[in-house]
Amino acid sequence: MNRLSELIIGLRQLKGVGRQKIKQLLDMIIAPQALSFNEIIEIGQTFHLISSQICQADIAQALAYARRVIDECDQLGIQAVSYFDEPFPESLKFDDQPILLYYKGDLKILNHSKRAAVIGSRSPSQLGCDFAFQAGKILAENNFVVISGLAVGADDCGHRGCLEAGGKTVAFLPSGLSSVYPSSNCRLAEKICTSGGALVSEYSHLETVQPYKFIERDRLQSGASGFVIVSSFSPGSGTIHTLRYASKYNKPIYSIPVIYDQSRDGFNHISQKNIDFQIKENTDLNCLIENY
Repeated sequence: MNRLSELIIGLRQLKGVGRQKIKQLLDMIIAPQALSFNEIIEIGQTFHLISSQICQADIAQALAYARRVIDECDQLGIQAVSYFDEPFPESLKFDDQPILLYYKGDLKILNHSKRAAVIGSRSPSQLGCDFAFQAGKILAENNFVVISGLAVGADDCGHRGCLEAGGKTVAFLPSGLSSVYPSSNCRLAEKICTSGGALVSEYSHLETVQPYKFIERDRLQSGASGFVIVSSFSPGSGTIHTLRYASKYNKPIYSIPVIYDQSRDGFNHISQKNIDFQIKENTDLNCLIENY
């Protein structure tokens, strides 16, 4: 890991300092990697991006944490890239983009010209599972990178369908990469990497899983995709967050009639939220994928 990664990890440990403030701060400095952690903080305090109440003990603790993360990532085979770095994927440069990514596998596939997300409920019907699996498979057969979140249910099926077709898939996680969430999909996570795909997270292996991290993960799935294919879901499903971000980032949302019929309440819910979607016959969706 480089100096910028260390700075970003440390800054994120300071109270009241999130990714947007960090990006604003680092963007105003010509060569932030040439400055010490204390100098970066002083600039942040000057421009009221970092509280003047933060003491030296807090600063020392944040820097020690950053160095621990870096050392342990090296031991665990986890890599990191900041938005300043050349390897940072172009597909993740969008409004409210991540500023630091931890990853295993081949991050370059997120620059592939054809990328699509397959998402849906954690407890889909059998028909919903089958559709997610087939969507992942057809996408892979047409040279798409398949994006999802490694969750049980539709995500799991989308990843597996892609892998069965010999494709590459990316899983965005709400957890660190040393302890995959959910643990039941550890083997799937390993296969994703050994098959040329990637596991990606905004969170270090020292962070705990929190509810808000699932929502933040959902924005990455939508942001990184050219379009989204949604399987069965309900109004209370976390899938709603991914669809909301897809709408925000102007990413088309597709499904098929049988899924619409099964998930009518979910689709009515997103309609009320002014989230547009298109219901296509299977042959029409396949044609769209083949001719993308």
